[in-house]
Amino acid sequence: MSQAETAGMKAAVFHQFGEPDVFRYEDVAEPAPAEGELTIRVAACGINRYDLYLRMGAVFSDIAFPHVLGADVAGTVAAVGAGVNDWREGDDVIAAPGYPMDPVDADVRPENRAPSFEVTGTHAWGGNAEYIRMPARYVLRDQTGLAKHELAAMPLVLMTAVHAVETLGEVNAKSHVLVQAGASGSGQVCVQMAKALGAKVAATVGSPEKVETARQAGADLVINYNETSFTDKVLDWTDGVGVDTVIDNVGGSVFAENLRALRVGGIFVNFGLVGGISSTINFKELIFRQHQLRGSFMGSMAELRRGLDLLRDGVIKPAVDRTYPLRDVAEAHRYIESRAVRGKVVLIP
Repeated sequence: MSQAETAGMKAAVFHQFGEPDVFRYEDVAEPAPAEGELTIRVAACGINRYDLYLRMGAVFSDIAFPHVLGADVAGTVAAVGAGVNDWREGDDVIAAPGYPMDPVDADVRPENRAPSFEVTGTHAWGGNAEYIRMPARYVLRDQTGLAKHELAAMPLVLMTAVHAVETLGEVNAKSHVLVQAGASGSGQVCVQMAKALGAKVAATVGSPEKVETARQAGADLVINYNETSFTDKVLDWTDGVGVDTVIDNVGGSVFAENLRALRVGGIFVNFGLVGGISSTINFKELIFRQHQLRGSFMGSMAELRRGLDLLRDGVIKPAVDRTYPLRDVAEAHRYIESRAVRGKVVLIP
């Protein structure tokens, strides 16, 4: 999606892949909405670990420079494109954190199965700017009542949590669930989602300081994986049976132990790779223990709406660690890379 031009705006721009210092706080053209689009005035934009991978060139090498990241946008309508009748300037909105980029895929359901589906800000410009343009069909009304910086922490992790925990993980009131990295932004929301479904939840953390964060999210059992085997603790917790579902946003480094923590016929759901993109699998164990391995990528608009309803009703609460001015985006990325983060980091233009 090319950037139609009107006046200027400030944006966090990078012109090459690299470390956080590649960001430049620059004047760029303000996007004007094409037919069927809105221009949104960005009040706040959450950072996801995915943004760090994009900045480093670890996901795609074909991103056109200069580029602007940012999937989680909360703001107000600034301009309405031709053919858009349901929106007015000043309406409070949430931009979908992922959607099909090719209009040919507009009717694919669920949207995240569309061939052209991708995270907002991957190839098209995202919300690390004062304005972003979006197809109106992928913009939702903000009825949460939350402050914009709280709301901007939530869309991607909400969509992901509903899809991973409820849809793919099949979690219910009888479930025992293990959530990896339970103090992270996505981990906290997955814990809350599983608790909203009535499950018993164990969560892993990497330091004593993060134990209380996971507990506050609702975890019944919190395990510091640097002090003890999370698998042994989970097996003790389930009387040797194993959990019904593992929700994993870590990846390769804990894959084998995740499977050992699963009951026979249990469901393993992965949506993260901070712990590595590869591992090995024991097919004998896979066959005899009948594990179900499911990859999870984002979610549908219906799942996003479901998550926003839970957020509005206070069943799920925002998980904001801290905010940064947009001009300090490099510092924000460095903070996330430090792994000290507990919750989400949000940029304020």
